[in-house]
Parts: sequence; structure tokens; C-alpha cells
Amino acid sequence: MEQLGREDQSGTQRLIWAMLIFGGILVAWSMFMGPKKSPPPPPHKAGSTVAAQKPAELTAVAATKANVAPVAGVAAPVLPGAVAGSAVESVKLENDVLKMEISNRGAVLLHVRLKKYSNEGVVDDLVSPLSRDGGRYPLAVKTGDDVYDSMVSAAMFHVEQSADSEGNRTVKLTWSDGKGDAVTKVLTLPAKGYLLNMEASAYKGGKRLDAVPLEWGPGFAKLLPSEAKNRYYQKGYVGLVEGDSFHKVKRSKVKTDNPRVVDTYAEKGPIKWAAITDNYFAAIFIPDGTIKRVQVVTELLSEKQQKLLPFKSTVTLITAFPGKGKLYLGPKEYGQLAPLGPKMKKLTDWGILGPLCAILLWGMKKLYLFTGNYGVAILLLTLIIKLAFYPLTQSSMVKMKEMGEGMKKLKPQIDRIKAKYKKAGKGMEARNKMNEEMMALYKREGVNPLGSLGGCLPMLIQMPIFFALFELLPRAIELRGAEFFGWIHDLSIPDPYYITPIAMGLSMVLSTKMTATQSMEGAQKMMTWFMPIFFTWICLWAPAGLNVYWLTNNVLTIGQQALINKKTAKLNAAAAKAKKSTPKRPSRPSHG
Repeated sequence: MEQLGREDQSGTQRLIWAMLIFGGILVAWSMFMGPKKSPPPPPHKAGSTVAAQKPAELTAVAATKANVAPVAGVAAPVLPGAVAGSAVESVKLENDVLKMEISNRGAVLLHVRLKKYSNEGVVDDLVSPLSRDGGRYPLAVKTGDDVYDSMVSAAMFHVEQSADSEGNRTVKLTWSDGKGDAVTKVLTLPAKGYLLNMEASAYKGGKRLDAVPLEWGPGFAKLLPSEAKNRYYQKGYVGLVEGDSFHKVKRSKVKTDNPRVVDTYAEKGPIKWAAITDNYFAAIFIPDGTIKRVQVVTELLSEKQQKLLPFKSTVTLITAFPGKGKLYLGPKEYGQLAPLGPKMKKLTDWGILGPLCAILLWGMKKLYLFTGNYGVAILLLTLIIKLAFYPLTQSSMVKMKEMGEGMKKLKPQIDRIKAKYKKAGKGMEARNKMNEEMMALYKREGVNPLGSLGGCLPMLIQMPIFFALFELLPRAIELRGAEFFGWIHDLSIPDPYYITPIAMGLSMVLSTKMTATQSMEGAQKMMTWFMPIFFTWICLWAPAGLNVYWLTNNVLTIGQQALINKKTAKLNAAAAKAKKSTPKRPSRPSHG
């Protein structure tokens, strides 16, 4: 399983060593000082999640199976009696942002619709179309015991609903066969927001599970063909915090002879939360405590399934939920995620530029309040950034122009030096002498031959902003479907007609011509022209909003350079005029 975003593990490693040493002391104490152990119970089937039982519970279960009374003084577990629904029904929960539908068959989620978000006119649903096709829905119990799991999935749960005075609605779903198998799930939807309270408990073979493995998958939400082709769109994946490290877990490689791969997490520390997510939304399991184990399942999709989810594989999250906690079902908004848990904001996928992305997004949202158009907000943000960097860029561009003019004046002398040593051949000695003579000329005239490269500084100092927007725009839910004008109907996806990236490239060429000098040649000249071509290429498939920003920045730079060039031309003209009007000194009178 490929992982991204792994952080320093030293703290976790120290914790593991401390636990091992402490565990070794306990083992040694029990071997030499403690009573003899009873034979261990037979191991469970691999992959199942069954809790270890307390001695009292084991005694009671064994006594029940042997049809004898439990040992005196040991309390038998209270197993639920038979409870079930009389018919299949669905329960609907709704608040200001969510509209959920729950089936009592298996106590699973049929739909989780986000009322404020839609795509191509259809409200977003976090339940994948693959769930409806294969009958595997979110929150299904997945212990790894196929017989038990199938029995729970087919069971009709008894439904109880309630509401409090604050508008919070609770649904309790209960099922028991009266023979030692039982499951209870409780969901509480608040009057506002995306964060639910959730409880889950289960018995299997008369034993209470210490954690209930809950499945979300196969797949997450709906994936459109255009999104599947978009190289910047995050197809379904899993994010989690194991110990103190955040992992962005991508799909494993699956093929026909290996169509299903299961990867397990929790070996390097307890899991604080786990999420299945895509580019814009997430379902996040947040326990009261920690999660003992998470499984990420990658499955190969058939041709029929790929018509529902246009991708070769899909991912499923199985979380060993420890009884009580919360479930977040909503957008990956920075402000929503940050307070939920440690490193939760990393689900925004902004990478190391996350803090800068957060500042830029905050600025765009503030400007949007005044403009009502994110495209206009990007224009104003570009202007603000340009003004913020103006003192630095102005100084750099003026200095670059001065050095360019100096190099222009020296070009005839530089050409004579090159011609002089060209006759001497291309040997290393002749080349060194030529360079020494040229450097002496530069020093004598006070010209820095590399000064013209200072024109790159205005672009370099804005590179962090460029790359931050590169990460932010295709993943910020606020920009999803945000129109600008004309043909730009979504600032988060590439320009469908490539108009803005081509215009951006042409603006870079014009800016380069305005700043380039006649003395540039060789590698220096090649690099000057390489940048416009390179940026045009990478921006052909970049979000339209990024091209709007870079194009606007270039236009402002061109205007700034035009003013500098005009001022420099006036100064040069004035200097030339003054030189011509200066009277020659009278010749000295002869004495004799």
C-alpha cells in the first residue's frame, strides 16, 4: 500500500520500546511469580475482530454450552433476548445541511446527501453507486466471519426514534437472535452541522466484541468521467493518523490474478481517526479513545462496475469502532476539519504549503463576500499580492533595466574582445584570457553581467504563491463549480478551450521581450525563453483559476515594466541631449 505524508516516527518508536520493556517485565513477573495460566482459547479465524473475553465471561459461556450452571461467584453476561423488526423500512434524518436515509435491513446508510452541494444538477451523495449495485452499504458490520456478517446484513433491525428539545434526532437500531448474536447502532444527528454522535455494540457467539468493525465502501461518493480523467482530482482514498503520523493511503495495485488486497494499520501505534475521502468530501470515524485496527481494501472493478465508477479499482475502509464516538459526513472545509482532531486538516491535501493555502483561501473568501464572484476575487487577490511585493519587484526590475542598458552600451567593446580572441583559437588558455579581459571591462565600467538575471526575482518570490494556488484551487470546495464569466464555468478545473493558459504564455513572452537585452546569448538567452514555454505547458491542464491569477499577474508586471522602460528611455534621451548641448572647451592659446 503506497503511503504519502509520513512524518517523524521517533516519538512513536520511543513509545513502542517503552511498552516492550514494560511488557517484558510483566511477562517475567508472571512466569516466575504469578500463578499458572490456564490453556488459551483456540484462535479465531484470520481477519475476524473478536474481543478477548474476561475470565468471568469465559466461565459463564463455557458453563452455558455445557448446560451447567456457572461457577458460584462468577456473574454470567447478560445477553440480549431476541429483537427484530417486523418488516423492511427506511428512516430519514435531516438537518440544515444533511439528508440521510437509513435502512433497518443491516442498519446501514442508503443515502447521505449534502444539501448545499451539487454536481451537474444532482445533490452530492456520499454513498457510492457501487453500494446500490452490490448491496454493500456504509456502516455494515465486517468482522471477517462471512456467516456472521451475512446474517447481520440480512437482519431486520428494530427501530426506535426520538428527539430532544434542541432539535437533535436519534435513531436506535437493534437486532438480536436471542442465541448470542446481536448488534446495536445508535446515530444522533444534531439540528445543525455535519458531525453525528455514533454508538455501536455487538455480540458474536455470546461474546461481546470490544470493537465493532464498520465498513464504508466499496467506493466513496460519485465519480464522474470528467473527474476520473482530471489528473488533479483525488479519486477515493483513505487518510488516518497512526500514532503521531498522518498517512495518506492510496490504492494498492490490483490485477486479474490478484483482484483484492487488504492492508492493515495499527502496528505503529493506536489510530486516532480514520477517513475515506475524495477530492472534496470525507466520512471520518472519530472514536472516543482510539481505534485498534483499520483495514484498507483495494478491489478490482469489473467492466460493468466501471460504468458506475469510471476507474479500474476502488477502495473500502473497515474501522474497528470502539463503542462510542463521532462520525463526520461533509465537505473538506479547512475551518470544519481543523477543530475535529489532530492533523485532521491534512485531509485538505495542501501538502507543505498548507498554511499559505489557508491564508490565500481566507483572502479569497473575504473578497468573495464583496464581489460575489470567485474569479473577480482572484483578480483582486492578485492585485493585493502585487502591491504587497511592489517595493521589492520595483527595485529589482529597475536594477535589471539599468544593468541591461549598461550591457547594451558595452556590446561593441565585448564584440571586439570576442573577435580578438576568436583568431587565437578555442583553447582553454585563450578562453581564460578573453574572460579575464571581459571581466576587467565590466569592473571598469561598473556593470554586473549577471544583473539582467535579476528580472527573474519578481517571478521567483511569487513561486510559493503560484504553487500554493496550484494545490489549493483544484481541492478547495469553495471553488468547485465557481463560475467566472463566458466560457469559464468552473475555476477549479482546466480551461476547456485552453484560452487562459495560452494567453498566459503569450503574456510571459511579451514580458520577456520587454526585459531581455541584446547582450543576452547562449544559455542565458535560452533560459529566458524556456520559462514561458515551460509554464504554458504545465498550465494547459491546471485549474482555470490558477491561469486567471498568473495571467493577471503578468499583465500587471507588463504594465510595471512599461513604466520603467518609459522612464529609462526619458533618462537616456535627456542624457544624450545634455551630452550634445554641452559646449566644447576652448582650445588653449599658444605661447610662443
